[in-house]
Amino acid sequence: MTDRGAVRQAMATLSGPHRAIIYRAYFLERSTVQIAAEDHATESDVRARLHDALRELLHRLRDVHAPA
Repeated sequence: MTDRGAVRQAMATLSGPHRAIIYRAYFLERSTVQIAAEDHATESDVRARLHDALRELLHRLRDVHAPA
């Protein structure tokens, strides 16, 4: 499996909110300030949600690459 495929597979297993914040931050290239404004939230809240989502994505990627 390619790295791109592994990321796609791991992203598909994330919860909707985690998937959405990663998509907005990295694929739509929105800053945490922009996301906070769009969500009527604080920037620190957005940073925390993004951190949690990325931590979960990393966990899922490790599962994909774990030896069987």
